[in-house]
Amino acid sequence: MTIEIKHNAGKAVIPDDVETVVALEYSFVDALVELDMEVAGIADDGDRNNLIQPLRDHVGDYKSVGSRLEPDLDKIKEVQPQLIIADENRHSEIYDQLEEIAPTLLLRSFNADYNENIDVFRIIGYAVSKESEAQKRLEQHEETMKANNDKITIDKSIETLPAVVSERGVTAHGLKSYMSSLLDVLDFKLSLTQELEESVPEYMNGDYLEFTYDQLAELNPQRLILMVADENEDSVQSLKDSDIWHNLDAVKNNRVHFTDRELWAKSRGLISTEQLVDDMSNLSE
Repeated sequence: MTIEIKHNAGKAVIPDDVETVVALEYSFVDALVELDMEVAGIADDGDRNNLIQPLRDHVGDYKSVGSRLEPDLDKIKEVQPQLIIADENRHSEIYDQLEEIAPTLLLRSFNADYNENIDVFRIIGYAVSKESEAQKRLEQHEETMKANNDKITIDKSIETLPAVVSERGVTAHGLKSYMSSLLDVLDFKLSLTQELEESVPEYMNGDYLEFTYDQLAELNPQRLILMVADENEDSVQSLKDSDIWHNLDAVKNNRVHFTDRELWAKSRGLISTEQLVDDMSNLSE
């Protein structure tokens, strides 16, 4: 028997007994792990350490199928998946090729906000015939989020800007991004406004905004959450060495928080979000 599911590229007809899945974004891995599914292939950018620890512990041996930006179709074929879960932003252009390999769901991840990610989790639960398990997990997630949010002690009324520093400058997470939408759900006040967003270039056709150092100085956020990984540590140091750094109110008032980019910027699933909000309770000022 089969299941017919509407998704962002139309409809997919999927076996109702899916066991082997390929996930082309980390949030999809997170969802499948929560639903106790075998993730046979993952677009992990060539390094399993890009997955947060709870996901690595669960997935065990899987086949790396290339990068999230450019999945390797031949490696996906080798896995012989019954289902592929792909990202609307990154994989629309190869959707037809993926469909030739296995039924493919084109869902939102890179461009998804927090609530959209919850919706995607429900869709994945239905696709793998675990709708009731997904609903129970979402109820548990709501309770966990409330408990973790209650432990946060930093002042949420302080205007906050989540961002990643790179050689291009500062990439701020816009109002509809996963990180900013999560902060909004947690009742944080955000530095960005809709008017300001419209004046700053987007990054990778997503709700991510490219600020120069001068534009960051003009915005002058009261709190900065800077998401750091090995590949952007030098860029973070360049920002800290720049003329603007010590004039930022966030720096003057000890409200700069350096966090794990893999968890805070790339994962976007239930497991990672619960861990992220728990981490927030350890932030101080």
